[in-house]
Amino acid sequence: MPRRVYDVEERRTFLKSLGVFAVSCAAVPTSLACSTHQAEAQSDQPSTVEIATAQEPGTHIQISGTILDSNGKPVPRVKMFLYHTDATGYYSRPVNDPRQARLRGTLWTNALGQYSFHTIKPAHYGDITSPPAMHIHVHLQPPDMPDHWVESFYFKDDPRLRMDDDKRNSDFGRFSNIITLSASDTGVLKGIRDFRIDPALAERNKV
Repeated sequence: MPRRVYDVEERRTFLKSLGVFAVSCAAVPTSLACSTHQAEAQSDQPSTVEIATAQEPGTHIQISGTILDSNGKPVPRVKMFLYHTDATGYYSRPVNDPRQARLRGTLWTNALGQYSFHTIKPAHYGDITSPPAMHIHVHLQPPDMPDHWVESFYFKDDPRLRMDDDKRNSDFGRFSNIITLSASDTGVLKGIRDFRIDPALAERNKV
């Protein structure tokens, strides 16, 4: 999957605005971001996770997809770690710290390489004047590859999403990280994103 520059730029802009340096909010060290999730690595390794409960304020969404290798074959047992802001644009309170995100979760792809998670649509950052588009951070750890970050989930109807970013992703189809959400019978908005594992990207973006 090509590495798109805008995601990196937005991450750096956010860090600068918070006065944080030396740690990328998109590449949070596993020891910091995932330390509380070791207990989640249960023997059944769930391929579905509920990041936000039904009581969480906000627009509820469900995103699913399949993780494939370079030959288009499904990759099972890929660990996926996700985190994002709440409906007010905060990762945590009273200090807005992505390393302590309240809304976060871990899952593993099933035998068919499939994953699914239920959460809310994150808000734009609530503590800066010119925030980037709303997004969900994602790390992947395929078997025998390093834990690494990939482009965040973005949303097509976001007014802060740049037109050139949307256009650049228009040909990626289900592999686009800009998600189109559609209504469902349950009232939960649904979207799809597939991933293609890139060993070079995993090595470059490892955390």
